[in-house]
Amino acid sequence: MRHSKYPKLFEKGYIGNLEIKNRIVRMPMGTDLGNPDGSATDRQITAYAEAAEGGVGIVYMDACAPVKIHHCGLTIESDSCIASLSLLAEAIKYHGAVAGCQIAHPGRDAGFVGGDDLVAPSAIQWEPWYQAGAAIPRELSLKEVQEMISAYGDAARRCKIAGFEIIDIHAACGTLASNFLSPLNNTRTDMYGGSLYNRARFVVEIIKDIKKKTGPDYPVSVRLSCNDNEPGGIRVEETVEVAKMCEAAGADVINITGGSHAEAVRCASIFLPWGINLEDAAKIKEAVKIPVMCAGGFKTPAFAEKALSEGKIDYIGLGKPVLADPFWAKKAKEGRPEDIKPCINCLIGCHDRGLMAGRVPHCAVNPTLYKYEAPAVIPAKTPKNVAVIGGGPAGIEAAITASRRGHIVTIYEKRELGGAMLEASVPDYKSDIKLLIQYYKTQLDKLNIQVVKEEATIDTIKNGSYDAAIVAVGGKTRTLDVPGINNKIVTYAMDVLGKNAPTGHKVVVIGGGITGAETADVLAEQGKEVTIVEMMDSFLGNAGISAIGYLQKIAEAGIKVITGKRLESVKDHSAVLVDRFGNRSELDADSIVISAGFVPQKELANQIEAETNMDVYTAGDCKSARQIQDAVHEGYIAGRLV
Repeated sequence: MRHSKYPKLFEKGYIGNLEIKNRIVRMPMGTDLGNPDGSATDRQITAYAEAAEGGVGIVYMDACAPVKIHHCGLTIESDSCIASLSLLAEAIKYHGAVAGCQIAHPGRDAGFVGGDDLVAPSAIQWEPWYQAGAAIPRELSLKEVQEMISAYGDAARRCKIAGFEIIDIHAACGTLASNFLSPLNNTRTDMYGGSLYNRARFVVEIIKDIKKKTGPDYPVSVRLSCNDNEPGGIRVEETVEVAKMCEAAGADVINITGGSHAEAVRCASIFLPWGINLEDAAKIKEAVKIPVMCAGGFKTPAFAEKALSEGKIDYIGLGKPVLADPFWAKKAKEGRPEDIKPCINCLIGCHDRGLMAGRVPHCAVNPTLYKYEAPAVIPAKTPKNVAVIGGGPAGIEAAITASRRGHIVTIYEKRELGGAMLEASVPDYKSDIKLLIQYYKTQLDKLNIQVVKEEATIDTIKNGSYDAAIVAVGGKTRTLDVPGINNKIVTYAMDVLGKNAPTGHKVVVIGGGITGAETADVLAEQGKEVTIVEMMDSFLGNAGISAIGYLQKIAEAGIKVITGKRLESVKDHSAVLVDRFGNRSELDADSIVISAGFVPQKELANQIEAETNMDVYTAGDCKSARQIQDAVHEGYIAGRLV
């Protein structure tokens, strides 16, 4: 039956002879849930089952190495790996999706993902990694190249035996196969380097070897970066030609993404538009007859439906959106897009504290991702009357969780719901946070959670007949105790972002964290002349992988950055700075904007504990000023514990 709201998204599709129930594909994102020997764990099997239960047509999860190189990733380098991987394939099919397996060798990225042997087509390492201490990869000999091609074919044969119905060759994002394609990273002078035809030979011969070992009807997908964004690297014009070569070699679908691990900001950063790879994927679709998948910024079902209905691509690839909400597809099919928890592209849990830290990836907005120790919602034995104080991410997450457990919940919020997310969503590139705010408001309405728009005091709580209180009032702006701080030229970043506080033309922003950078950028867009002053030696030290994008924005806006100096005093028309050696300098300023971070607000929680016998929980910045992931996860925990 044709879906009334998203007819293209839920239209049946075919890849070769393989029937797909809809046009949604769960793209691979390493879970690092595997055993050190590359076999699957029970937690990993549960993750694969959850992904399939979420309603997508095809599930890819982890990259699976054709040789043993990962420490916590999957491998299929020998027949002994088949049994373990068969459990993953069965879990996917048992929950109604097509079981897919991506075969990938990380090449020079092996050190990046925890491998031992760094190999590449040429002995070339990405310069920033090299400067950070990464080893130079070993250039594969001609014999080793041909052995590697055979290893891919053997791996595909094992995937087929394990029960996977389609395999994907990862030739994108800085993996070994994409390094062969890159004119920057492949400087070989033999038959696998030089011309595009030669550089594509590695991927083409992998396809042919797989088809020889699995049969002509076994579906093969090839994942390509339309652009890798490395200077002198892969560009879409060549990718179009590579896609045509892959089709001629027997590929059944082209799977388009963009960027590389070396240029990781392209992997769905806040600074990139929705559907970042869509137009390039459309060029590739025009050049081939086989279907084309595309991933990168398909946030909502409506946006995905539009891309399909315009005929630009055939399948939608979802990565981070199904980390934020594994049931994205199911909710879309049920006509509940408003219930899809949106990815906000913060990259905190999945990259900064996950992949980049060598830990299992998590999600800032989804506190239950890969956490299977207990059901997500445990019904309360005895319903309680719960007061939640603060309507930011911590408070709302706590209220929703407590309500779903069966408690009667009231939220107190003295201003608009959203808390610090209101200011955080002001820059255009962080507008996805508005989707999260709207999601939260929708869930509060659906759960009939009462929202009281007033500031809660100790008397409010004492007189409210509450059994428990969750305090999530956020942090308060850190003030600086320096001479002249009360001068009329001084204001605060949160007032600039939240209240559009007026500033003069020449602005000095004190504080080089994320909030300071965003405030400076907003002011620069207004035509102001902006200088950021950071007392630490490093600028944007708390920004993680997103620092790449922030630095680019700051440079493009012409914002000056001064590090290693602090504000010593404020004069009527200037900021006096001092470095660690006592050297003073003076900056002309019409306005000085303080962005010195936040301090926790524990007073109300302490007061409730001291003056009542109710259970009290704290969550978010009122406990300790950190990032949105901490607020959401602590709010969820408080809602579970209450």
